[in-house]
Amino acid sequence: MWVSGMSSGKKIAIICGISASVIIAILAVSMNSSIFEQSKSSQNSVQNISTPKLKVAASFFPLYEFARNVGGDKADVFSFLPIGNEPHSWEPTIQEIEKLKGTQLFIYNGAGMEAYISKFMSSEEFQNMTFTKATEGITLLKADAAEDDKEILAQGGMDPHVWNDPILAEKEVTNIKNAMKKTDPANAQYYEDNANAYIGKLNALDNSIKTGLSNCKKDTFVSFHNAFNYFSHRYGIHDVWITGIAPEADVSPQDMQKVIQIAKDKDVKVIFSEDLVDPRLANTLASEVGAQVLVLSPLEGINQTEQQEGKTYLDKWYENLHNLRTALECQ
Repeated sequence: MWVSGMSSGKKIAIICGISASVIIAILAVSMNSSIFEQSKSSQNSVQNISTPKLKVAASFFPLYEFARNVGGDKADVFSFLPIGNEPHSWEPTIQEIEKLKGTQLFIYNGAGMEAYISKFMSSEEFQNMTFTKATEGITLLKADAAEDDKEILAQGGMDPHVWNDPILAEKEVTNIKNAMKKTDPANAQYYEDNANAYIGKLNALDNSIKTGLSNCKKDTFVSFHNAFNYFSHRYGIHDVWITGIAPEADVSPQDMQKVIQIAKDKDVKVIFSEDLVDPRLANTLASEVGAQVLVLSPLEGINQTEQQEGKTYLDKWYENLHNLRTALECQ
């Protein structure tokens, strides 16, 4: 600032005075801002402490996928079945059971898929855990099981593979959503919105399958194990399976011969193997009928590589659709 008629000493004093005032004002604003940010950070910390995520265990891959998409950022969802394992007849170790500590919601498929579940539900150790059966309210098909599928037959003899029908998968998602809303009502609308968004993706998958299989030369495919009854019923095609309801079930020479004869009669050119089982049986059958081997995943699990790639339920079903179109010679 310049003031006419003042001596240089007075001018300097005025300028210094103004500068000091400006500096004090800046410092005051800075301090207030810092206090505000600290207060805001403190509030966020308190908020985070007071609203922990809902801890959810899902028994195996498809249910993990459904729960993960419904739970979003409000739920900590993990797969109880370790990556790379096949869930039929799988029994958890003590170390794996220990991982359930603090879990509020356990989502399982039912229909004999989880052999351990009745022990869990009757255990005092898990009395504070909510168990939700994802197939609740779904009309199950009777399992066309081989005689050696003793565990499946002993638990009612129903087919558990409902997740391979996208429309029934929507019902499983709805059951999971309802369980999360009940367990964590404060975030009910969040779970509702996420479930609706994911159901929209399952609808899109259903439409893609309908379109993709609408113009095919063949209507019969040979899968590795009996995991596609619901799928075949939904889309009007026929599935011939090598093993029974569980992929590790033994196959008698007579049953193997029946599959070979059907494959020859139907001029099958693709025999399906799976991603988590030994392919040698499928390779043997393929060589007998002069067919190639492709993978048709029952979506019961993924391997380490797929986990690292972030493969999802939807990714794997679109891969399945591509291979089915090859097998059925679709246009």
